[in-house]
Amino acid sequence: MYDAEIQSLRTLINSYTINGDSPALINDMKCKLERKYEEALKDVHHNKLCQLSDGRWKTKNPQIARKTRFELLEALYECYFGTKILTIAEVFEQWIEEYKQDTLLGHRSILTYERYKSDWIRFYEGSAIASMNIGDVKVSTIKSHYKAICANGAISRKTLNNAKTILNHVFDFAVDHDYVSANAARSVNTRDIHCKEVNNELKVYSNEEREKIITQAELEDDVFARAIILMFCSCTRIGEIRALKWEDVDFENRTMYIHREMVRRKDSSGHEYFECVNHTKSGLKEGNRMQPLSDKAVEVLKAQRRTNPFGEYVFLYKDAPLVSNTINHHLKRICERADVEYMSSHKIRFWSVTNMYANGMQQADIQRMAGHADPATTDHYKRVSRLGDIDTDSWNEMFG
Repeated sequence: MYDAEIQSLRTLINSYTINGDSPALINDMKCKLERKYEEALKDVHHNKLCQLSDGRWKTKNPQIARKTRFELLEALYECYFGTKILTIAEVFEQWIEEYKQDTLLGHRSILTYERYKSDWIRFYEGSAIASMNIGDVKVSTIKSHYKAICANGAISRKTLNNAKTILNHVFDFAVDHDYVSANAARSVNTRDIHCKEVNNELKVYSNEEREKIITQAELEDDVFARAIILMFCSCTRIGEIRALKWEDVDFENRTMYIHREMVRRKDSSGHEYFECVNHTKSGLKEGNRMQPLSDKAVEVLKAQRRTNPFGEYVFLYKDAPLVSNTINHHLKRICERADVEYMSSHKIRFWSVTNMYANGMQQADIQRMAGHADPATTDHYKRVSRLGDIDTDSWNEMFG
């Protein structure tokens, strides 16, 4: 069992290190803690601590080696009186390796895995908090780190949320494996942290721009144009549109069932391929949803049916499901011809959610139609000021 004074000293040292306090003060506290470790270990560990030729310190029974004598004493103390020391970085490596295995099994997205790795390198690798024992990390410690990466408005609120996601997952993993008893990261309030100002109101298509794009897409009249129109007539992700099958479309009841997604994978050799999975990004419960079909959606689907009556998937090009980059390439060309500033197909989804908000739909209903697991995600998509007032609450008029 931990000695209360030792635990208090460890917490103070970690806190002072994160806050950049006096190195001399930290060193004095480490010397005091080192003496406390020696006192606690004298009756339980009877083997010498030896310095090796490479500068490291080592002991046996148990056999442990560390860079410094202090670190060796700390490891021995944990061995006899606590649980195994695991730093934030070590827990991250365990969690991300498990996540990687899930991607190989097809349960997770390789793109998300790569983003998590990139975000770890950007926000945590080599930082003071990454080297801390996860059991010693407090809410205040985490908040101090968040303030540091946001200093002088360095990153946006969305980017901060991406950084928070990493630590949330790491602590969830630690709780699941009994490394810690609670997730301190999820208790951090970041609303008062100043982030870079971003004008998100313009990052969505307006109603007028939507109409121009649909008009031009109807002139193009190809499989890519029809996929783009359907996205503007629904609330779907591009991967869900690509994975849509004719068996999911019910013309009689004017609905389509969204419950699949096309995702990018990598095989054991690192080669990329696309796979249709029987769930959406949010998972089975929140992601699966039945969406009504507006008049325009029915019209475009029937047009696509005439050109592709026997294919398994609704949208095929050269007998294969569409590719996201190619859809966006066609969207960019349509925008240029319609004299509309191009934004990626993901911004069509922003328009859909914003449109539902502007029509007075309840957030719970919008969240369900968007297939979001978290209401905060749904709220992030809202860009009402670009749309103006809309009186109707009819799905057909919203997406017709």
